[in-house]
Amino acid sequence: MPDWGTTSLLIVTAAFTAANWVAIWRGKFSVYYATKPLVLLGLIAVFILNGSIDSFRLAFLLGLEFSLLGDVLLIPQGKRWFLAGMGAFAVAQVFYIIGFNASLPSIPVLVIGTVGFLAGALILHLATDRLAANTNLSQRFLWLVKTYSFLVLAMAISAVLCLDRPGWSDTAALMAGIGGYLFLVSDIMIGLDKLDRRLPRHKFWIIVTYHVGQFLITAAVLTFHGTFI
Repeated sequence: MPDWGTTSLLIVTAAFTAANWVAIWRGKFSVYYATKPLVLLGLIAVFILNGSIDSFRLAFLLGLEFSLLGDVLLIPQGKRWFLAGMGAFAVAQVFYIIGFNASLPSIPVLVIGTVGFLAGALILHLATDRLAANTNLSQRFLWLVKTYSFLVLAMAISAVLCLDRPGWSDTAALMAGIGGYLFLVSDIMIGLDKLDRRLPRHKFWIIVTYHVGQFLITAAVLTFHGTFI
Protein backbone atom coordinates (compact mmCIF):
# COMPACT_ATOMS: atom_id res chain seq x y z
CA MET A 1 0.00 0.00 0.00
CA PRO A 2 1.20 3.56 -0.63
CA ASP A 3 2.41 5.50 2.41
CA TRP A 4 0.99 8.89 3.35
CA GLY A 5 3.70 10.70 1.39
CA THR A 6 2.84 8.85 -1.80
CA THR A 7 -0.89 9.26 -1.18
CA SER A 8 -0.46 13.01 -0.71
CA LEU A 9 1.62 13.20 -3.88
CA LEU A 10 -1.07 11.31 -5.79
CA ILE A 11 -3.71 13.76 -4.57
CA VAL A 12 -1.60 16.76 -5.61
CA THR A 13 -0.90 15.18 -9.02
CA ALA A 14 -4.60 14.46 -9.47
CA ALA A 15 -5.36 18.11 -8.62
CA PHE A 16 -2.87 19.36 -11.22
CA THR A 17 -4.37 16.95 -13.75
CA ALA A 18 -7.91 18.17 -13.07
CA ALA A 19 -6.78 21.79 -13.30
CA ASN A 20 -5.06 21.03 -16.60
CA TRP A 21 -8.18 19.41 -18.05
CA VAL A 22 -10.49 22.20 -16.91
CA ALA A 23 -8.10 24.81 -18.30
CA ILE A 24 -7.97 23.29 -21.78
CA TRP A 25 -11.75 22.76 -21.80
CA ARG A 26 -12.29 26.44 -20.99
CA GLY A 27 -9.52 27.63 -23.31
CA LYS A 28 -7.37 29.02 -20.47
CA PHE A 29 -4.07 28.29 -22.19
CA SER A 30 -1.82 30.06 -19.68
CA VAL A 31 -3.10 27.75 -16.91
CA TYR A 32 -3.02 24.76 -19.24
CA TYR A 33 0.64 25.26 -20.18
CA ALA A 34 1.63 26.05 -16.58
CA THR A 35 0.08 22.84 -15.20
CA LYS A 36 0.94 20.52 -18.09
CA PRO A 37 4.52 19.61 -16.98
CA LEU A 38 3.43 19.29 -13.33
CA VAL A 39 1.28 16.26 -14.12
CA LEU A 40 4.19 14.19 -15.43
CA LEU A 41 6.49 15.53 -12.71
CA GLY A 42 4.08 14.23 -10.10
CA LEU A 43 3.73 10.90 -11.86
CA ILE A 44 7.52 10.52 -12.06
CA ALA A 45 7.84 11.30 -8.36
CA VAL A 46 5.21 8.68 -7.49
CA PHE A 47 7.03 6.17 -9.67
CA ILE A 48 10.39 6.82 -7.98
CA LEU A 49 8.96 6.68 -4.46
CA ASN A 50 7.37 3.26 -4.99
CA GLY A 51 10.14 0.69 -5.00
CA SER A 52 13.67 0.43 -6.28
CA ILE A 53 14.60 1.27 -9.86
CA ASP A 54 15.84 -1.95 -11.45
CA SER A 55 16.53 -2.50 -15.16
CA PHE A 56 12.85 -3.25 -15.82
CA ARG A 57 11.57 -0.12 -14.13
CA LEU A 58 14.36 2.06 -15.50
CA ALA A 59 13.01 1.72 -19.05
CA PHE A 60 9.61 3.05 -17.95
CA LEU A 61 11.14 5.79 -15.80
CA LEU A 62 13.12 7.01 -18.82
CA GLY A 63 9.94 6.79 -20.89
CA LEU A 64 8.16 9.05 -18.40
CA GLU A 65 11.08 11.48 -18.31
CA PHE A 66 11.25 11.80 -22.10
CA SER A 67 7.47 12.21 -22.13
CA LEU A 68 7.90 15.12 -19.71
CA LEU A 69 10.53 16.58 -22.03
CA GLY A 70 8.12 16.18 -24.93
CA ASP A 71 5.38 17.96 -22.96
CA VAL A 72 7.70 20.90 -22.33
CA LEU A 73 8.94 21.08 -25.93
CA LEU A 74 5.37 21.12 -27.26
CA ILE A 75 4.45 24.20 -25.23
CA PRO A 76 6.03 26.74 -27.64
CA GLN A 77 4.27 27.05 -30.98
CA GLY A 78 5.94 26.27 -34.30
CA LYS A 79 6.88 23.37 -36.51
CA ARG A 80 10.43 23.02 -35.14
CA TRP A 81 9.15 22.79 -31.57
CA PHE A 82 6.58 20.22 -32.65
CA LEU A 83 9.27 18.09 -34.30
CA ALA A 84 11.50 18.40 -31.22
CA GLY A 85 8.63 17.34 -28.99
CA MET A 86 7.76 14.47 -31.30
CA GLY A 87 11.40 13.38 -31.18
CA ALA A 88 11.34 13.30 -27.38
CA PHE A 89 8.14 11.27 -27.41
CA ALA A 90 9.66 8.91 -29.99
CA VAL A 91 12.48 8.15 -27.55
CA ALA A 92 9.86 7.62 -24.83
CA GLN A 93 8.07 5.08 -27.03
CA VAL A 94 11.33 3.19 -27.58
CA PHE A 95 11.88 2.92 -23.83
CA TYR A 96 8.29 1.75 -23.28
CA ILE A 97 8.72 -0.87 -26.01
CA ILE A 98 11.94 -2.09 -24.36
CA GLY A 99 10.23 -2.22 -20.97
CA PHE A 100 7.16 -4.12 -22.14
CA ASN A 101 9.27 -6.60 -24.07
CA ALA A 102 11.51 -7.47 -21.11
CA SER A 103 9.55 -10.73 -21.16
CA LEU A 104 8.11 -12.25 -24.32
CA PRO A 105 4.67 -13.79 -24.85
CA SER A 106 4.15 -17.23 -26.36
CA ILE A 107 5.16 -17.68 -30.00
CA PRO A 108 1.56 -17.82 -31.38
CA VAL A 109 0.63 -14.61 -29.56
CA LEU A 110 3.88 -12.96 -30.70
CA VAL A 111 3.04 -13.88 -34.31
CA ILE A 112 -0.47 -12.43 -33.93
CA GLY A 113 0.98 -9.25 -32.47
CA THR A 114 3.48 -8.95 -35.33
CA VAL A 115 0.74 -9.41 -37.94
CA GLY A 116 -1.39 -6.86 -36.10
CA PHE A 117 1.47 -4.36 -36.13
CA LEU A 118 2.11 -4.82 -39.86
CA ALA A 119 -1.59 -4.45 -40.66
CA GLY A 120 -1.91 -1.40 -38.42
CA ALA A 121 1.22 0.20 -39.90
CA LEU A 122 -0.18 -0.28 -43.41
CA ILE A 123 -3.50 1.27 -42.42
CA LEU A 124 -1.74 4.25 -40.80
CA HIS A 125 0.45 4.70 -43.88
CA LEU A 126 -2.46 4.65 -46.32
CA ALA A 127 -4.74 6.76 -44.12
CA THR A 128 -2.06 9.41 -43.63
CA ASP A 129 -1.44 9.66 -47.39
CA ARG A 130 -5.16 9.91 -48.09
CA LEU A 131 -5.83 12.57 -45.48
CA ALA A 132 -2.73 14.56 -46.48
CA ALA A 133 -3.67 14.65 -50.16
CA ASN A 134 -5.24 18.11 -49.90
CA THR A 135 -2.74 19.63 -47.49
CA ASN A 136 0.55 21.47 -48.00
CA LEU A 137 2.52 19.21 -45.67
CA SER A 138 5.89 18.10 -47.04
CA GLN A 139 6.65 14.43 -47.67
CA ARG A 140 9.54 14.63 -45.20
CA PHE A 141 7.20 15.83 -42.47
CA LEU A 142 4.67 13.13 -43.32
CA TRP A 143 7.30 10.41 -43.09
CA LEU A 144 8.44 11.69 -39.70
CA VAL A 145 4.83 11.58 -38.52
CA LYS A 146 4.41 8.08 -39.96
CA THR A 147 7.60 6.83 -38.31
CA TYR A 148 6.45 8.15 -34.98
CA SER A 149 2.99 6.62 -35.44
CA PHE A 150 4.61 3.23 -36.14
CA LEU A 151 6.52 3.52 -32.85
CA VAL A 152 3.37 4.36 -30.88
CA LEU A 153 1.55 1.46 -32.56
CA ALA A 154 4.40 -0.90 -31.61
CA MET A 155 4.25 0.38 -28.04
CA ALA A 156 0.47 -0.09 -27.84
CA ILE A 157 0.64 -3.63 -29.21
CA SER A 158 3.53 -4.43 -26.86
CA ALA A 159 1.37 -3.22 -23.98
CA VAL A 160 -1.62 -5.32 -25.05
CA LEU A 161 0.60 -8.41 -25.34
CA CYS A 162 1.26 -8.14 -21.59
CA LEU A 163 -1.94 -10.19 -21.31
CA ASP A 164 0.19 -13.18 -22.34
CA ARG A 165 3.56 -12.20 -20.90
CA PRO A 166 4.92 -14.24 -17.98
CA GLY A 167 4.95 -12.38 -14.67
CA TRP A 168 2.15 -9.95 -15.53
CA SER A 169 -1.00 -10.27 -13.43
CA ASP A 170 -4.36 -9.84 -15.14
CA THR A 171 -4.82 -6.46 -13.45
CA ALA A 172 -1.40 -5.13 -14.45
CA ALA A 173 -1.70 -6.47 -18.01
CA LEU A 174 -5.17 -4.97 -18.46
CA MET A 175 -4.03 -1.55 -17.24
CA ALA A 176 -0.98 -1.71 -19.52
CA GLY A 177 -3.07 -2.65 -22.55
CA ILE A 178 -5.68 0.05 -22.00
CA GLY A 179 -2.99 2.61 -21.21
CA GLY A 180 -1.04 1.82 -24.36
CA TYR A 181 -4.21 1.97 -26.46
CA LEU A 182 -5.23 5.37 -25.02
CA PHE A 183 -1.73 6.73 -25.70
CA LEU A 184 -2.15 5.61 -29.32
CA VAL A 185 -5.61 7.21 -29.55
CA SER A 186 -4.22 10.49 -28.19
CA ASP A 187 -1.45 10.60 -30.80
CA ILE A 188 -3.85 9.66 -33.60
CA MET A 189 -5.93 12.71 -32.67
CA ILE A 190 -2.77 14.86 -32.76
CA GLY A 191 -2.06 13.48 -36.24
CA LEU A 192 -5.60 14.29 -37.35
CA ASP A 193 -5.12 17.82 -36.05
CA LYS A 194 -1.97 18.24 -38.16
CA LEU A 195 -3.89 16.90 -41.16
CA ASP A 196 -6.70 19.43 -40.61
CA ARG A 197 -9.16 16.72 -39.51
CA ARG A 198 -9.95 17.96 -36.03
CA LEU A 199 -12.52 16.45 -33.70
CA PRO A 200 -14.71 18.73 -31.55
CA ARG A 201 -12.82 19.76 -28.41
CA HIS A 202 -9.84 17.83 -29.79
CA LYS A 203 -7.27 19.44 -27.48
CA PHE A 204 -9.26 18.33 -24.43
CA TRP A 205 -9.61 14.74 -25.62
CA ILE A 206 -5.95 14.59 -26.66
CA ILE A 207 -4.70 15.51 -23.19
CA VAL A 208 -7.27 13.37 -21.33
CA THR A 209 -6.45 10.18 -23.26
CA TYR A 210 -2.72 10.94 -22.96
CA HIS A 211 -2.81 11.47 -19.21
CA VAL A 212 -5.04 8.49 -18.49
CA GLY A 213 -2.79 6.36 -20.71
CA GLN A 214 0.32 7.46 -18.82
CA PHE A 215 -1.32 6.90 -15.44
CA LEU A 216 -2.44 3.39 -16.41
CA ILE A 217 0.96 2.41 -17.81
CA THR A 218 2.65 3.68 -14.63
CA ALA A 219 0.14 1.91 -12.38
CA ALA A 220 0.60 -1.29 -14.41
CA VAL A 221 4.38 -1.27 -13.95
CA LEU A 222 4.12 -0.54 -10.22
CA THR A 223 1.44 -3.21 -9.83
CA PHE A 224 3.65 -5.68 -11.69
CA HIS A 225 6.16 -5.39 -8.84
CA GLY A 226 3.48 -5.44 -6.17
CA THR A 227 4.37 -2.08 -4.63
CA PHE A 228 1.41 0.06 -5.72
CA ILE A 229 -1.70 -1.89 -4.73
